[in-house]
Amino acid sequence: MGIICELYRISDSKIEELKKLDPDIAEEFLDENYAYIYGKYHKQNDTVFSLDKGWGVTRFLLQECDNSSDKILNKLDKRFIKSNDVKLINKVLELIEIGDLKKVYNKDKLIKNHIYGAKYDVYWEYINNYHLKLYKSAFKRASELNDGIATNHN
Repeated sequence: MGIICELYRISDSKIEELKKLDPDIAEEFLDENYAYIYGKYHKQNDTVFSLDKGWGVTRFLLQECDNSSDKILNKLDKRFIKSNDVKLINKVLELIEIGDLKKVYNKDKLIKNHIYGAKYDVYWEYINNYHLKLYKSAFKRASELNDGIATNHN
């Protein structure tokens, strides 16, 4: 698993195209067009949502908070999430606050699941004001525009 995670707002049709490609070619497309700051589709906090090395802890805690019957937040592990699932994820994310993450926090469980950064102290204010906010912003924006999300770990 990479040190940073980027969430890219992307159309369902483009997701379908990328899923048909060799994974290395699809990754190259995402890197050149989204990750690269001069890329064709790179627009920070609109099409590109960049999370630093603590993203794994936040994602794990979000998934632990998921009370949906189908555990929709497990789809945060997927490379591509289509718009219908983005909308469902957005609805669940809207209900989760920093207090919910604190309630499910279990350092030993994070370590056991090999979550990067699990052994370090948690800075809740940073998680709330950065990671949680960006996860919510990415899925809200994609949901509003009927787009999907592609995930890239570097």
